[in-house]
Amino acid sequence: MVMDVHALLSVCVGVCVASNLDTSFPLLKKGGDGSLFGLSVALHRHLRTDSYLLLVGAPREKAEPNVPANRTGGVYSCPITDDQSDCSRMKLVDPEDLVEDMWLGVSVASQGQPGGRVLTSTKMASKVRQE
Repeated sequence: MVMDVHALLSVCVGVCVASNLDTSFPLLKKGGDGSLFGLSVALHRHLRTDSYLLLVGAPREKAEPNVPANRTGGVYSCPITDDQSDCSRMKLVDPEDLVEDMWLGVSVASQGQPGGRVLTSTKMASKVRQE
């Protein structure tokens, strides 16, 4: 009985191969050094243009100018093109709500339907306000 199960598993593992990497037509996008650009990715359909976009998380991205933090993370919107540097950072959070090591973009999801909502998350962070 054990040998039968082992033989069956060996056959299934040998036959079952999965991959999400398109080697024929790869889509390459570049982010900042050390930003973990591409840690999370979602395909999103834009309502106004009826085109598809890649939503790309970069949870260790440097903070934007005029933000009182060094690294906040970020989420980028990337058109489906062969240009590796045409992604633009999305403004999802008010600058005063951004905190150090927020890891914004650690996960990204899309509802998938045209005009659907986008969800992104951060690790738990707290902000101390001085009054």
